[in-house]
Amino acid sequence: MPHRSTSLRRRFAYALACALALTLSACSGGGDSTAPDDGPIVQDPGPGNGPGPQQPGPGQPGPQDPGQNTGIAGTYVLVQINNSKPGQLVTIANPDGVVIGLYRFHDATSLSLDPLQTFALDLRYTDDKTELELQDAGEFKQGGSAGGSLALTFTSATYGDAFSAIATDGVVAINYDFDGDGQADTVFAFQRVGG
Repeated sequence: MPHRSTSLRRRFAYALACALALTLSACSGGGDSTAPDDGPIVQDPGPGNGPGPQQPGPGQPGPQDPGQNTGIAGTYVLVQINNSKPGQLVTIANPDGVVIGLYRFHDATSLSLDPLQTFALDLRYTDDKTELELQDAGEFKQGGSAGGSLALTFTSATYGDAFSAIATDGVVAINYDFDGDGQADTVFAFQRVGG
């Protein structure tokens, strides 16, 4: 069992490193990221002058929206909060060190990602006096991939904010603003369940 914990920590650390690398590479470089793309102009061959859309054969799936990544769709359960496991008492603090609270997160906490790129997050936790729950929902988009990791951006319809995540080897690690002050303060790692 200790080997699995070490392996999960390595994957989690690798996922965070990849997320940081993707973020830095997305923020660097010259040029105006809001400028129009000067890519090649594709000419339409017109009706009857080229192959039309190909239809799938019998038993083959139909075309999918290229923006969708159905490979990460599924249900995930909480396996790590910052450097702690569910059931352990965790101090949640802002990046400047100001403590938000001392909480114990339940392993019933879940993250659901569906093929239409919507998410539902159900954080269940306690302050050892009261059972608490935080629910969030919205959309997620693929931001790019590197080294087997997939960068994701989540947009909350519940709170109107956005947060980043990295998916690798069946684990999705989200960098979440737990107290809603506009700064990400907690990393929640979720392991995919089922097939």
